[in-house]
Amino acid sequence: MLPCFKFSRLLTGLPILLLAMVARAAEPAVPTPSPQTDETVRQLDTVEVIAKITGPGLWQVRKDDKVLWILGTQSPLPRRFEWESEELVERLAESQLLIAPPSVKFEGVGAIRGLFLLPSLFKARRDPEGPSLEESVGPELYAQWQVLKQRYFPRKRKTDTWRPMIAALELYSEAIEDARMTGSGPVWKAVRKAARRLRLPIEEPAVTLRIEDPRGAIRSFAENRLDDMACFRLTIERLESDIALMRERADAWAVGDVESLRALPLSDQNEACREAFLQAAVSKEQGFDNLPERVRDAWLETAQKALEEHRSSVAVLPISVLIDPSKGVVAELRALGFEVTEPE
Repeated sequence: MLPCFKFSRLLTGLPILLLAMVARAAEPAVPTPSPQTDETVRQLDTVEVIAKITGPGLWQVRKDDKVLWILGTQSPLPRRFEWESEELVERLAESQLLIAPPSVKFEGVGAIRGLFLLPSLFKARRDPEGPSLEESVGPELYAQWQVLKQRYFPRKRKTDTWRPMIAALELYSEAIEDARMTGSGPVWKAVRKAARRLRLPIEEPAVTLRIEDPRGAIRSFAENRLDDMACFRLTIERLESDIALMRERADAWAVGDVESLRALPLSDQNEACREAFLQAAVSKEQGFDNLPERVRDAWLETAQKALEEHRSSVAVLPISVLIDPSKGVVAELRALGFEVTEPE
């Protein structure tokens, strides 16, 4: 990991860039808590405190006498919090399987080999046709970018050579860190820990991809332009106006207010950034362009199998996948003949 370049957290090779895109596509934006009178949630603004939160109830998927309980997780959340869900612990105790969030696994890129690719990665940050960031995005967007850059990482140099998508991802990462927010990882870790304590088997639905020529894939990425203006523009717009809204969404999730989550507008640039990468030539060459659909299908297959083989199972998914009709997961489950009941 390179301490001088935070985007390297997303890149230890081309696969990690893709993983970041796919994962962020499933995970929405960054809410921050507003004042609450309930003791379960405390104001989490610039003062970092430990908050006790419960999250929403569980979605229930049934067919005959078999049931799958789904916990919807929110991202981002306060960096420090204690998550407690008696309902989930009870469901784990009576279940025979825990289904992890879906993932993408890569073959052909080892950790050591990935390190040798780092020079290519740094080259891949730059636009192959050589225009500066200002020339790529235009003076108006560039002026907005400059304001946010000065706010979130004023000492970072050479950003004017970056592709718009790279600049957008780095800016978003810095803004979330500045807001003292984090992803939904701590919730999943707590669920996994509880399952292991109960010696509950954990199934990991995944799509496996093999990259035969990692260096060639990165070279192809570096040599081709991306249609990433929407990614850059939406990221700028979101960080200018939506940090407070992100906090409201986190608050709503913390107290299990699913209706408020549905009602709060979600300006999510992640899909635009993901699409910019997935539609690139290198993604099509490597078979990445239909990856989100394959990941969804892998999870549905695992869920269907669990409902056929086990009396009770538990799964964890991003809540956006469950409440956003465009994601299609709840509709797919119903189309497969399952009864889906949302939490009160």
